Amino acid sequence: MWYRIGRGPPREYFYANLDLVRVSQIALVFSFVFFIAGLAAPRFSILLHGDLMVLGLLSFYLSVMYLQHPAFTNTMPKRPLSYVLLILFLLGAVSWYIHIPFAWAPFSALYIALYTPGFKGRNAPPNLIVVAGLAALALAGSPWRIVMSFPAASAMSLMLRVDSAKRRLNIGLAPTAAFVAVYLALLFAPIPRPISIALIFAAFLALVKGFYLSKEPYAWGTAIGRSLPLLAPLGFLGLPADHFLYMGIAVIMFSLCVPWFLPSVFLRQVPRWPSYLPLLPIVASILRLTGYLPLVAASALLLIGGGIYVAAMIIKEKAFPFGPPP
Repeated sequence: MWYRIGRGPPREYFYANLDLVRVSQIALVFSFVFFIAGLAAPRFSILLHGDLMVLGLLSFYLSVMYLQHPAFTNTMPKRPLSYVLLILFLLGAVSWYIHIPFAWAPFSALYIALYTPGFKGRNAPPNLIVVAGLAALALAGSPWRIVMSFPAASAMSLMLRVDSAKRRLNIGLAPTAAFVAVYLALLFAPIPRPISIALIFAAFLALVKGFYLSKEPYAWGTAIGRSLPLLAPLGFLGLPADHFLYMGIAVIMFSLCVPWFLPSVFLRQVPRWPSYLPLLPIVASILRLTGYLPLVAASALLLIGGGIYVAAMIIKEKAFPFGPPP
């Protein structure tokens, strides 16, 4: 199913790598389309808005995580598995939208299989979180559980990687496995979802020993991003509980995934991002969580503008295309 990094036949390995990049690019384009359509959809259908935003999150994290798959597992999926995975993802999206049970199970099963070489060394703890998220996705049906599955697990795994490097944390497989058990139990337990969301992120904070404190945008951006879901119980007071989760992940995306990983998806040099970049989703979160319709609309416009700005910044950078095949 895969080549070990640097050990495959050169020409086949080249094209396998090209497939992986192309699938990441296609998934990111789908994500942008889903997000823009989703942000414009509330005036037509609140349900459609929610479904499109969920699909946008799934597509986004498929793009970001799959591009880094070789680094996470020390393997390169053989042809045509990258395109098979993409097809299963699209079939899952259609099946979920028309309410077929376990719509994402085939996609999750293949992706989990591709992760099986990745349980060695420092990759094992974050990869375990991703695999747990993929397993949860196979069982999830409601939008909030889908967001808490692969997308939230991917975000947490990336923060675990970065926090471990920047703070010199040594978080082993045993505490990560304990967190995964708590995460899955809370996700599917018959408890109110605001409590489930808050407790899962509290457990993650316990795993990574709190916050990474620094002036850099990643630090304060992800600190706010991982704190917002803790406030989901404010939903009991009438605030939009699920959006504490959704907007928290949006802040994490703009603090980590957008500036660090998206340029690589399109083989571009990393732009000089402004240090205030995470403020875009933070302000959008404040506006959205008020529940006041004019401010909710302003939040959507701010996020659309932020997405267009990010795309423009990346596209104008120098490209590093693939060379000729060996």
